[in-house]
Amino acid sequence: MSRMKQDIKQDSKQATKQKIALALRQLMQERPLRKITVQDMMERTQMTRQSFYYHFQDIQDVLAWIGEQQVGRCLQDTDELSFEDWMMRMIVLLDEDRAFYRQVLSSGDQTVLRRFGDKLLRQRMIQLFFPGKEEAGLNERQQFVVEFAIQSVLSYLTTFLSSRRPMDQEEVRARLRCLLDILGLNNTGVSEKP
Repeated sequence: MSRMKQDIKQDSKQATKQKIALALRQLMQERPLRKITVQDMMERTQMTRQSFYYHFQDIQDVLAWIGEQQVGRCLQDTDELSFEDWMMRMIVLLDEDRAFYRQVLSSGDQTVLRRFGDKLLRQRMIQLFFPGKEEAGLNERQQFVVEFAIQSVLSYLTTFLSSRRPMDQEEVRARLRCLLDILGLNNTGVSEKP
């Protein structure tokens, strides 16, 4: 298949996913997430259920894809950012559509945030704690540290997104700095201690 045909096919897939995601977001404005079905979304898009299952496994997969598009794409190619700046960028991006994420969390399903959050956080956590290492090269204790850190950040983000209190960026940044100081990590994410 030529490169141009591949690009057209990829654009078509992306457009279909966006159409399904838009339908889900519209339906979420009308009713609780738990009352939305795949059939409801596909009627809204005027596509078949087969189209849905070609692109997504379930509704949670659509929600995770939305998060990856909104947040993950904006955090690509940001290796030059310190961990603190990277986290601030992620939190600001989540805050921009906080009502959507709050609605997802209020459905009682924490797996969506965990699915796309784990994907976003894993490599950054590895580089924060074990600079220069790859996931495959981590020993059991190092894997535990990474998993613990990911779960801690996801727990913080869940609390943050569930709150109705407006975000105070200076407060969030101060907490991040405090955490990094306590952990003995400087702003670049490289350990200051041997």
